Amino acid sequence: MSHKETTIAFEEQLQRIHCSLQTRTQTELAEFLDIRQSSVSDAKKRQSVPAEWLLKLLRLKGVNPEWILTGHGPRLLRPVEADDKAEKPEPAASPAPARQLENLPMHRCTMDELMAEVVRRAVKSMR
Repeated sequence: MSHKETTIAFEEQLQRIHCSLQTRTQTELAEFLDIRQSSVSDAKKRQSVPAEWLLKLLRLKGVNPEWILTGHGPRLLRPVEADDKAEKPEPAASPAPARQLENLPMHRCTMDELMAEVVRRAVKSMR
């Protein structure tokens, strides 16, 4: 992927995040994510949405990480109005252990690995 394509892809991802949160500025986005505005600027420089943002959007708003990254799939994985106290289904067992991604740069991971890591963290945090 060329630098121009990477920039366009990142800007589209950022636009989908703003759309999901109904935010317009980096400051509003930073406030929702409970991060410094400079962290948003850093992500823009790297042209990469941090996995922690995807996890927070999934946990707090039910936003599908795949939709943010690719524009494909449903925007929400669960209704935003869902009762958080409702009984949660048990997650399906993973067919094979995933490699640890915490210390790898995101650009060295496949999309499937990133998605699996986001889901793994979300399930872990819900327990």
